[in-house]
Amino acid sequence: MTYRVRLTRNAQRDRDRVVAWYDAEAPDQSERFIDEFYATARRLEDFPYSSQELRGEARRANLHVFPYQLWYRVSAESQEVEIIAVLHHRQDSVEFDGRLP
Repeated sequence: MTYRVRLTRNAQRDRDRVVAWYDAEAPDQSERFIDEFYATARRLEDFPYSSQELRGEARRANLHVFPYQLWYRVSAESQEVEIIAVLHHRQDSVEFDGRLP
């Protein structure tokens, strides 16, 4: 069963902030980051429960090459994966506590 992936506005801003950083600091990596970001999101369509719940109902999927994580929730009822944050591995996840239910 395939789930639909949706980014919250906060997650969209997180992603855009990362892309802007790569555009400024390592422009040759921007497109590669975007490709990996969406490859990870597509993987969640097929395997939404591949990560365990870590904080409340939030789960985490690591990007393979880049040091970022997609924090997300799964809704079995709506068959939806909601990406709620895109965080650097060294970023404190407490920052997105307000995004959790």
